[in-house]
Amino acid sequence: MNKVQLPAYDDSAAFDKLSKNNRLGSYPQLQPLVGTVQASYDQYMAVNGAPTLVHNQPISATAAAFLKGHYASPPTDLEHITKMRESTEHLVCPMCGSMHSGTLDHYLPKNGFPIFSVFSKNLVPACKCNSKRKETLLGANPGERVLHPYFDDCLGERLVSARFEDLGEVPRVSVVLMISNTHPQHSAINFHFRSIIQRTAVVRYLADRWSSLFRKPSRVVRALAENIATQDQVQALLEEERDALDDLHKGKNNWNSIFVSGLLDPIVLTWLAERLSMPGRVPDSPLG
Repeated sequence: MNKVQLPAYDDSAAFDKLSKNNRLGSYPQLQPLVGTVQASYDQYMAVNGAPTLVHNQPISATAAAFLKGHYASPPTDLEHITKMRESTEHLVCPMCGSMHSGTLDHYLPKNGFPIFSVFSKNLVPACKCNSKRKETLLGANPGERVLHPYFDDCLGERLVSARFEDLGEVPRVSVVLMISNTHPQHSAINFHFRSIIQRTAVVRYLADRWSSLFRKPSRVVRALAENIATQDQVQALLEEERDALDDLHKGKNNWNSIFVSGLLDPIVLTWLAERLSMPGRVPDSPLG
């Protein structure tokens, strides 16, 4: 989960050029749509892509099929789609926070909103959480919706933490929201969390990180290679580590930062500090 920059491509010009390309099978069927598509793009931007506010202009099944086909195999007029795929596959997934992307997700699903099939501001880098989300967009209750990484500023806040319970070599691991139910976007954040984050492999990832930390702390947090005298020192080192991970991954809700947030829970912090300060402990040895 990351707030990311809007793509800078001129989608209106790209669609106009696409409609005039007589080497494509979609010529000239897209030409009558140019004004409608450009107006729809402008309106999408005016409402920040909000799914309840976007005007979903109908287009023919033929036009929809052409646009979906051009998304799947972009012609040179839509080379921005190829560039977006290639330039983001190594980044943290803005939708779920996993440590890679690899594909593009239609924020407004292309089956329900085909007019935005090739619109760069509707294409969000994502990992395979894309296939798990499918066409989920809105919940049953007011304010419930999937967050939009280009427009929802709350994605820049720290929203999610690991939770470790029954501490030991194999604790119980889960993920929890860090915000209160008074947060102005709580309904949307909670829906996104339930519909996307909790359906990923994040818990398995966190459990693996804990296992590595338990066996050899420096494998996960290098500063824990040495014994540490006080809980305050452990907290300071972990906060510094989390800040560095936030900076490295350009956001506060990547899975590595989520892991360290869980270590900073007071109960877990006390448990860690006790083990890292045990008399006679060999530095960087298991925490058991």
